[in-house]
Amino acid sequence: MKHLFKSSQGSALVEMAITMPLLMLIMTGIFTFSIALSQKLILTEALSAGGRTMAADAGDTDPCTTTTNAIYVAAPSLKSASITLTYTLNPSPSTSTTAVSYGSGVTTCPGASGAANANLTSGGNAKIQASYPCEISVYGKSYGSCTINSAIQEDVQ
Repeated sequence: MKHLFKSSQGSALVEMAITMPLLMLIMTGIFTFSIALSQKLILTEALSAGGRTMAADAGDTDPCTTTTNAIYVAAPSLKSASITLTYTLNPSPSTSTTAVSYGSGVTTCPGASGAANANLTSGGNAKIQASYPCEISVYGKSYGSCTINSAIQEDVQ
């Protein structure tokens, strides 16, 4: 008499059918987190480019607009409208002016009456802070949202 379950011919297929969905779920999760990490790196590099632009921009009538545009160009894969920027300009210690913060989401900081911004002077420093929203989702199921933050401070030339 022949036994029905003695053969092991289909066992590899059954093992694959059981483990493949779990393996695909894990791989998709890793991919999703790597997208968020990539966005963090892109935002940080864009801020670095913006910081270099602002550090060399003393005498500009609106250095924040010039810097904002440099950040947007350096981060083409991020949605520009979703990047929230905050600028803090600290004039050189030789002036009696204190640091001026241009609120969250502000992308301009024009000088008075078309003149150069008096808060961005040689010897001072400029700080740029940015935040960008991200969402962690796998196969259409959202596992929450997060905010990517980055900041840079440069000495003005």
